[in-house]
Amino acid sequence: KNKKILDLPIVVFVVICLVLVIGIAIGSFCDFDISSALSNKTEFGTFFQNYGNILSHCLYVVAGICIFKGLKKLGKKYNLLSVGVLVLTAIWTIHSFISSSGKYLMKAYGYVAGESGIFPLALVFLTWVAIIGLVAFLAYILISDLNPKRLICVGTVIIVGGIFGEVINDMLKLIASRPRYKYLITLDDPLSEFRNWWEMVPYLKDDTLFKSFPSAHMNKATIILTLPLLASVLKFKNKALKYIFLGFGCLWILAYGYNRIHMDAHFLTDVCFGVLIAYLLYVFTYKVVYSFSDSEEE
Repeated sequence: KNKKILDLPIVVFVVICLVLVIGIAIGSFCDFDISSALSNKTEFGTFFQNYGNILSHCLYVVAGICIFKGLKKLGKKYNLLSVGVLVLTAIWTIHSFISSSGKYLMKAYGYVAGESGIFPLALVFLTWVAIIGLVAFLAYILISDLNPKRLICVGTVIIVGGIFGEVINDMLKLIASRPRYKYLITLDDPLSEFRNWWEMVPYLKDDTLFKSFPSAHMNKATIILTLPLLASVLKFKNKALKYIFLGFGCLWILAYGYNRIHMDAHFLTDVCFGVLIAYLLYVFTYKVVYSFSDSEEE
């Protein structure tokens, strides 16, 4: 019945997976050499690393608005559930943001551990609440409620797939405990402690320098590949829009993946696995959710 994947032809899914598998194959032999060649920390790279995933976090809010509007359209008996979903989505996105980018924003506001008061922390929270509020407002205006079932499906795919992706990615980090490139280059003999992605030593160190595989930033950034789903629930319709969203998503993934390598944070295989794991989970969630719905476009 469902002949599409994330509202796109199956060939798109195949090409994306093939590119990622090729990247993994190349990285399996050349990870260290690629990182050595691309290593080049810059101020812009640092800024992009610290705040680039804000876009990814905001899509959780958009997904929450989709479910909220869909449930509201189904009738008053779903009002409490719709509000609950919206609140839980906001809580999750605040948690996801603070766990990845919050520390950088705290530093920008002058927070120093053990010295600063609560004011910088409050500023971080209020800043993110303001961003969430603006995104939610715009999403509410732009998203149509003509097909409530589709809205619920789209929102569910984005939220459920994203949450499971982040959880599984964090578990794999602990299992692999792979040393980051930025740690290796501090050693006299970097290659002495370099490990390939399959050489896993669980719980070697509970330290960020030993959490290279897979890339959590790329795992979170992969939510951008669900943008084509949102093209079908906007008030303005354009058949080319989902392909425009796909093109933007792919370019964003490439730029962010390059950033993770040249900032000495990850190897090529870390980046590719981070995207592949998240992408497959979104696809799996999509197939499961839409198997219970007839709202998919033919």
